[in-house]
Amino acid sequence: MSKLFKNVKYIALMNEKINWLEWSSAAFEKAKREDKPVILDLTAVWCHWCHVMDATSYSDGEIIRAINKDFVPIKVDIDKRPDIRDRFNMGGFPSTVFLTADGYIVAGSTYVPPDRMKLLLESIKNTYKSRKEELKKNTLENYEIIKKEKTTIKSKLNKDAIKEILLAVEDNFDNFYGGFGTQPKFPSPEVIDLLFLNYNKTNDKKYLDRALKTLDGMYEGIYDKIDFGFFRYSVTQDWKMPHYEKMLDTNAGLLRNYADAFKITKNEKYKKISLEIIDYVNKFLSNRKTGGFYGSQDADEEFYNLNEKERKSKKYPYVDKTIYVDWNSMMISSYIKAGTILNDKSAVNFAVRTVEFLLRNCYSNRNGLFHYFDRNAKINGLFGDNIYFLNALLDDYTVTQNDWHLERIKETADFLLANFYDETGQGFFDRIVKKDDLGILRQRQKQFLENSFAAMTFLRLYLTLKDQKYNNAAEKTLIYLAESYLNYGYFASMYAIALDIYLTSCASSSVHPSKSFP
Repeated sequence: MSKLFKNVKYIALMNEKINWLEWSSAAFEKAKREDKPVILDLTAVWCHWCHVMDATSYSDGEIIRAINKDFVPIKVDIDKRPDIRDRFNMGGFPSTVFLTADGYIVAGSTYVPPDRMKLLLESIKNTYKSRKEELKKNTLENYEIIKKEKTTIKSKLNKDAIKEILLAVEDNFDNFYGGFGTQPKFPSPEVIDLLFLNYNKTNDKKYLDRALKTLDGMYEGIYDKIDFGFFRYSVTQDWKMPHYEKMLDTNAGLLRNYADAFKITKNEKYKKISLEIIDYVNKFLSNRKTGGFYGSQDADEEFYNLNEKERKSKKYPYVDKTIYVDWNSMMISSYIKAGTILNDKSAVNFAVRTVEFLLRNCYSNRNGLFHYFDRNAKINGLFGDNIYFLNALLDDYTVTQNDWHLERIKETADFLLANFYDETGQGFFDRIVKKDDLGILRQRQKQFLENSFAAMTFLRLYLTLKDQKYNNAAEKTLIYLAESYLNYGYFASMYAIALDIYLTSCASSSVHPSKSFP
């Protein structure tokens, strides 16, 4: 956090603080009992503007008193509760969301400065008192509309979808700076995967050129050339203004990309970058004693603009040492892939140790994977943790041939089918509904990107174990997604990758890809 916000006058003047509660049924019961709306703050430890809001709006005495008097305040870490993040995100973080006592959205925004927050709190308080029943009716009606799930799927699978997604990639490619879209500009590891896949299949150099131009542009702009590792994204189109948080999932995807770039081109530059990413993660984002990867390192613009000599005398930005299962699984897969390509046995061995750590601490054959480990395993029933860990187990099995791990692969796959797969509408839901869930948290969703990844993973599983039920689940998931992939443009790259695997290796003899499905 910059000096501007470290010395904010509000902190010096006020001893008061907001009485934040965790997301729980007890917090919403309090809102019902006291007849108050909920103010939900979606935040993250790495999020610069979340820190700013804590230091300004949420440290202003007038705002503190108004929230404690007229609202029930709930603070949620979006990394620890991605299911809440996905449902209540107002377009960025922090997200400031006002809810009914039943957990339905009344209004919301992102960062809210103090003067605007005072007006907003007053408006929501008055609206809630005067129009409470109308608000409840409207939110419930909206929920019922959203909740309806189509049960009839009439789509086709064919290779034209891959061509259409590649056209979206081409249309959004930045010929000047590399990457896709304008600004802010994020890394897109799955798009690079798709470009490499098509270069390997066709030997058409345009795919390779676009991938390498993007990798080169990111390296020049959002890469830390002193401590290594990639920042989360660039504020500008030319990659030159990083947003300085470093995320485990970002570096997992890019490690995979740069290792592939070296494998294809044999250019030592990409090998060097890959090894540096591993070096960064080893030093800052991993527990070398037990296994396990940490979640993120904080954004600190002042620190990252120091030169190498100046940095040696400064404290490094904060590292969130929470171990998130989905992100750990991504990095396990990337360490195994990169370690194999680069002949880095220590990376492969650490990935295997991390698999064993997660199996010991975050895995249950009855409850599946727990989302994160912070001295204890917490929050089970999220699809992302289970599907990414299944994929990591498959990668682990390729290098260990561990029969006990093979049994965990089968258990995890069957747990996914039993608890997340929608036999009626096809595809996978994002969570298991629990009895104390509230409002739109009761509404299970089918995330396009996670379902695309699931199709790919279940196809890999089928090719490994030759069990037709895994192929069937993947096939039907691809059919389900065929209705919507065009809505996602180049973000549908993982769908194209999964579809390519299916059409190339897994299309069943009984079901032709061009057939319509009822």
